[in-house]
Amino acid sequence: MAYTILKSDGTVLTTIADGTINTTSTSVGLPGRNFAGYGQSIDTNFVHIIENFKNTTPPTNPLAGQIWYDSSASTLKVCPTDGESNAAAWLSLTSTSSGGNTTFGAVNITGNATANNFTATNEVGANAFTAGYLTISANASIANLTATTATVTGALTTTEITTGSAVTNGTLTGIWTVTGNTGTNASAIVLDTGGIAISNSAGANLYGIRTDKYMYANGDPISFAGTYSNANVTAFLPTYNGNILTDTTQAANLTTGANTTAGSITGNWTLTTGSRLTATYADLAERFSADDVYTPGTVVELGGEAEITAVKYELSEDVFGVISDNMAFLMNNGAGDNETHPAVAMTGRVRVKTLGTVRKGQRLVSAGEGHARAADSGEASAFNVIGRALEDKYTSELGTVEAIVTIK
Repeated sequence: MAYTILKSDGTVLTTIADGTINTTSTSVGLPGRNFAGYGQSIDTNFVHIIENFKNTTPPTNPLAGQIWYDSSASTLKVCPTDGESNAAAWLSLTSTSSGGNTTFGAVNITGNATANNFTATNEVGANAFTAGYLTISANASIANLTATTATVTGALTTTEITTGSAVTNGTLTGIWTVTGNTGTNASAIVLDTGGIAISNSAGANLYGIRTDKYMYANGDPISFAGTYSNANVTAFLPTYNGNILTDTTQAANLTTGANTTAGSITGNWTLTTGSRLTATYADLAERFSADDVYTPGTVVELGGEAEITAVKYELSEDVFGVISDNMAFLMNNGAGDNETHPAVAMTGRVRVKTLGTVRKGQRLVSAGEGHARAADSGEASAFNVIGRALEDKYTSELGTVEAIVTIK
């Protein structure tokens, strides 16, 4: 009675007549009923199966799903279709070397993956991946990635990157950009405690660095006294004494720390349309070399052993200005100090040393000896007037009067 041989899916592979052996339907001999010497055939079949038909060429008459060990490439391969004799068409499964490394072809990992060293040239997708050293030369989509060193040439999509624990240090190298939507905490890096929170959200959200501990660039901590909040945090921040190099700096106040502390602004500056500079005081002054030390309010003229000297004569037409110590704008500031090069107010509000009584609005002229007085009727001219009094003076002795100086 002939044997009918079925495949795994139930289809008939072949029928073997009594006393014969089939060597054309598969890669192994299939003995029929009462075939003499069937034992040798069966033993040979077992050996071939054990060694996965190890050879440099595929086994003859293979069936789909059959495994062949390609000894020329040290690779396990799977037959894709019945009778496939082309070695290149077989699917590579694994190859092993003496070092214990394993190389896979196309692998789809639907669960978790763990490896000491993992290298991939195609895209990788996994729920969780743990590796000592991970190198992917394509895109990777991994929900949770844990690795000592990870290199992904393409895009890495993951919800968590960890060094393994909260106390284990790690390093991100390169220029990184955080992008997101415009919702709450969009485009943000948020650390659980203190840390950094930066956002470009259009809503009421974070802009800048949020931290529970400020440090200098060298790592030394910055200590604050008191309790700070959004309203007063600037009062607790340290003063920066270096140079700020930027195209645009926006600040409500620019200060050297005190009105007696000198500072400098370097460069050619232009006030844009609608902008203005304001000052507490109200005179325009310039430094000139003096032949003596003159106190504020002294009326001076050009002359003497230096550039200026105290006005000498009454009704002098050589009057040049008034010594000022509260000028709104000072020119030629680097010429010297207040003793060698006092500031001379030539226009604006300034206090003037004045003899005699003065009515508000009266014109002031020279009284000689560096002083001024009120001009009598007919005395004032375009060349001898120092300015006009802005307040009354009721005493006859020497005093000071605030005046608007207009030297011509």
